Formats: sequence, structure tokens, C-alpha cells
Amino acid sequence: RRLGKIERLALSDLDLDVDAEKDAVRARYKELLKRLHPDLNGGDRSTEAKLQRVIKAYKTLQAAGLA
Repeated sequence: RRLGKIERLALSDLDLDVDAEKDAVRARYKELLKRLHPDLNGGDRSTEAKLQRVIKAYKTLQAAGLA
């Protein structure tokens, strides 16, 4: 499949290769949510910016049909 620049950046934000399957994208998204979410980290808000990038990346991949 051919990916645009936005999709490649979104996969990069999730630390995935361009040939990642839908299941891998979903699994990585869930893993990062658990790791970065302040409610699950004792209120630590230092990872909030990264969390927002991960959420935006996942939504981008969903819109492109890759998640």
C-alpha cells in the first residue's frame, strides 16, 4: 500500500513501521494510552503532550483506514 506523508508521520508517532497491520496499530495505541495517560500514572502529567500526539496519530490512521 502507498502511504502519504501524514500517515507515515502518524505511524512514526506510534513507533511503528510503515508496513504495520491494523491489529498492530490498535495494540500499540492501547499500549501507549496505558503508559502515557495521567490517570493511569498516578497523576503524572509530564507525558500529556506525547499522549495528545498519539491520540491524533491514531485518529489520522483511522480516517485513512489503517487502524
